[in-house]
Amino acid sequence: MNGIEVRSFNEAGIKAFQDYLKCIRDGQHGPNVIDLLDDASLLSNENKYRSVTVESRRFTSRREAADYFHNKFKNVSAESLRKDAGLWTWLSLFYFDQVCPDVDGRKTVRNDYTYIFMPDQSRYFYRHLLFVAWYAKHVSPVHNRLFLDTTLHQLDKFTQDVLKRLYLTRIDCIFEVLDRLYWDRDLNRPRRGVNSPRKVVAGDLVHRFPTRIRQLEKTYDLLSLTASQLIDLLGEEFASFDSQADHFKGDSIVS
Repeated sequence: MNGIEVRSFNEAGIKAFQDYLKCIRDGQHGPNVIDLLDDASLLSNENKYRSVTVESRRFTSRREAADYFHNKFKNVSAESLRKDAGLWTWLSLFYFDQVCPDVDGRKTVRNDYTYIFMPDQSRYFYRHLLFVAWYAKHVSPVHNRLFLDTTLHQLDKFTQDVLKRLYLTRIDCIFEVLDRLYWDRDLNRPRRGVNSPRKVVAGDLVHRFPTRIRQLEKTYDLLSLTASQLIDLLGEEFASFDSQADHFKGDSIVS
């Protein structure tokens, strides 16, 4: 499949994809993917993406997918993309071998929300593998290596723990803060031991960081702070993580 016009599933198309996922889980072949992608009865009558085409290709990372979709949809409003369940679900089927690759000749199909986009479900919207690639770059165009320098077909803990908390993503400097605290520059990878769901560690991302942000927002206007000012306010337990501390000692805190 090369140069196919982007389409958007209607409700029947989304249901057909759900049935297709069930077939694979049950060890059955299911319908032909091309037939589902092209079936007019499964597609939205309002095609907002007539000028956009996608190609069959392999994404070596989530970043590569994010760059690709940002380029493809550069003329489409972000709000439209953020709400279009049919689009991202259709794209998941088109790139199904990318989001659900064969392992030892078999596919392990994860939960439906991994492939079927649910924009109005706060527990699930950020778990859609293709959408989250586009979304991570959208909310953090610069400081995004924690979320994009990883594989496409799995959802890592850093991405889950940050993007599910909308109150975090609305703070302008938050992604620079996260990059400075939780990216290990020596190993060139996310810092180990800071995102365990069970073990609470001083300065960790899962437990202490969200709690501290909630405490600070009662006193400070976090939207107005720089990354250095916010890190300063976070306190001593986070200070040892700051990879750029020596370069920002003169940045004062504004209450």
